[in-house]
Amino acid sequence: MSEDLQIQKDLLVCPGDTIQETIDILGMSQRELAERLGYPTNKLNQLIKGDVGLSPEMAAKLEHVLGISARTWLELEGMYQEEKLALAEKERMENQKAWLDQFPIAAMRKLGILSGGRKGSRHVEELLRFFQVASYKEWKRIYLDEEIAIAFKISLAQASNPYALSVWLKQGEWQAQKLELAEYDATKFKQCLKTAQILAYKQPKDFQEQLQQLCAHCGVALVYTPMLPKAPVNGSTRWLKRRRYPLLQLSDRYKTADFFWFAFFHEAAHILKHGKTEVFLDGVKGVAQDEQKEKEADQFALKTLLRGFPLQTYSRHAKLWSQAEIMKFSDRYEVHPGILVAQLQRVGSLSKKNLNGLKVKIKF
Repeated sequence: MSEDLQIQKDLLVCPGDTIQETIDILGMSQRELAERLGYPTNKLNQLIKGDVGLSPEMAAKLEHVLGISARTWLELEGMYQEEKLALAEKERMENQKAWLDQFPIAAMRKLGILSGGRKGSRHVEELLRFFQVASYKEWKRIYLDEEIAIAFKISLAQASNPYALSVWLKQGEWQAQKLELAEYDATKFKQCLKTAQILAYKQPKDFQEQLQQLCAHCGVALVYTPMLPKAPVNGSTRWLKRRRYPLLQLSDRYKTADFFWFAFFHEAAHILKHGKTEVFLDGVKGVAQDEQKEKEADQFALKTLLRGFPLQTYSRHAKLWSQAEIMKFSDRYEVHPGILVAQLQRVGSLSKKNLNGLKVKIKF
């Protein structure tokens, strides 16, 4: 306990102090007061020291014996208990300060999760409110329990940095709460993806806003959460509010739209094809995932993105692609040239150094 906190505890004033001052003025001993109250002397002594609370019944008796209203005694007791609780909370926060060292403090301040200034107990309180938990122990049970706690359906214990990753995930949930969503409709969401294909092809400057509104109309909460240090993740899908609506959360890990769109359609596949009870984390090492479902989501994303472009035809050998050729195929298949470049680079048909100027940069 810090010296400052100890001083505050020592300066606490309980109703017993006022009782003692009053009987000193009246020239009355504790034993005599106990007799007049019909209360054991040892228990009265505990009350005066603040070891036990002052009940409404005792307040009424003190009014008769000492002439100070029961209301006053109860107000003194209320203020004492409130101050005592506040100091106990400060001590509890101080005892958890080491927990703060595990988190990306600077990034969390940038996002407005934590306030500025020297790290202290108030930051622990901010962290607990952010995660909506009573203490570090509850956070640990929710995010690290290998048996999978009720509040979260996957353990982050084996991730390289479960602390930063848990912040990224929770931030997405807070972002989702700010969205106005229709009831989830799978049929509408399938139609939404057709419109999303057009957005992926044309990539207007406000495509992120358009896509988010489009998804909200189908009951899907789409949020964009900047990637945090030591928490490499492409995206995540999970169902919230008792599985009433899906949360599709994307990061800006690679800073280009081709990765953004692949991650979006990948997570969309999880929503449409896989269960509501699972949490999917794409790109996170160490966290157990269903490999078959991840492959299925990858295939769905690739097929949706390329819209018939015969990528496999060019996957067996490198080719010296020109920008004119890329633009020709882009127009023919209605696939953004930056997406074509990225996929051709992925299969080795195009050098990773060539035509990167066709890719669109993104920023959250």
